[in-house]
Amino acid sequence: MRFFGRSAGTLWTAWACAQAWRWGSLRGMNHAILTAIGSDRPGLVDEVSQFLFERGGNLEDSRMVNLRGQFAIMVLVCGEAGAVEAMRGGLGELAKQTGLHVELHAASPEKSGAAAGTLAYRLIATALDQPGLVHRISSALRSLEINIESLETHLKPAPYTGAPLFEMELVMAVPKRSPIAQVRQKLSALCDDMNVDWDLQSA
Repeated sequence: MRFFGRSAGTLWTAWACAQAWRWGSLRGMNHAILTAIGSDRPGLVDEVSQFLFERGGNLEDSRMVNLRGQFAIMVLVCGEAGAVEAMRGGLGELAKQTGLHVELHAASPEKSGAAAGTLAYRLIATALDQPGLVHRISSALRSLEINIESLETHLKPAPYTGAPLFEMELVMAVPKRSPIAQVRQKLSALCDDMNVDWDLQSA
């Protein structure tokens, strides 16, 4: 049986993943991470999402971006037993259809146990572009045993002057044993040295 062009089986998989997420149990559901990159064009997201859906995959988390004409995709997919293998078996077909370089990696259905002992914070930093901004800030966080969960950067012209303005937003996992005042102190000293405007808040 098909509903609006989709089989009852794939609709059941999407419903099952949603219920598993709702009730906090993903037992019986397999997870995988699909990565893909290639020349950007209209329709890529439709083709990749259709590929996943038709093989019993339900898209959970995703990051997709066009970087200077190259479209990069990274998605976390869940599905019942056999869905991951069905996706793996069709990678060649997907690559041929889309022109993307695609890979599929197994993933754990549960988040890392280390996250239980951490607090989530969001750091936003803005400065005139200069070499080493991401490296110096990430190195400071590493010295405090802080894990970066996600990071986005943008380069755009500053108002009025048009000078390149670098913006960075990251979400990080701060160990509960680390005093947040110590984190702020280290960031303040570093950002003052680099002339970076910054803000740190609970995520």
